[in-house]
Amino acid sequence: MPSLQSTRTLDTARASLSQPLSFPAFLAKLTPKDRASAERRVSVLETVPDQSRAHLWRRLACSLMTLAPFAAKLVGKQTLQVYVADGKYRMQVFALEDLQDGHFTLYCPDVLEEAVQAGLLAPDPLSQPDLYFIEPSKEQLLIKRLDSKSVNPAPHYKDMTGWNRKALRITLPPCPSPAQIETVEVLCALAAQHFVHSALPFVARATR
Repeated sequence: MPSLQSTRTLDTARASLSQPLSFPAFLAKLTPKDRASAERRVSVLETVPDQSRAHLWRRLACSLMTLAPFAAKLVGKQTLQVYVADGKYRMQVFALEDLQDGHFTLYCPDVLEEAVQAGLLAPDPLSQPDLYFIEPSKEQLLIKRLDSKSVNPAPHYKDMTGWNRKALRITLPPCPSPAQIETVEVLCALAAQHFVHSALPFVARATR
């Protein structure tokens, strides 16, 4: 059974997503070049048969930027990278990847043990690697742990595994359920509890 502290942490994580950025507000935080790239990405997704993909990309992008409101950039045609302040530098904390194969993949700091202890996830009882069940719905999520020893890390998340950092790669299936989408967002929100406070003073200075 989750501890009271774990339950409170989970409640705080969910509360941090209760007022997500609107998509226009998300776009306003990007540079003109990245804003144009984001708008093109959505336009492309709106041309596919499954119109929900464009809505989901907008939702996930806004959720990540709500949790880490410092900076974001678009890389190529597939990836959004999100940053928090780290002293006078910036540190990547999230990535959203469109594999263009029906899946969206999200990257966040490794809070897998914390999520299991809080009762958000449960390991597969059959010990299938990287497969976790959402509690209480028992729907599945593919979650892989990444670190500096991971083979051939892609540039869009490589920095998230440097300096002894660890990350999660979470794969959303095509046509994900509301529970799967919410769980991915809450995992990212759990991770944000560890860095959001240090980012806010820097953001305040940067926006004066």
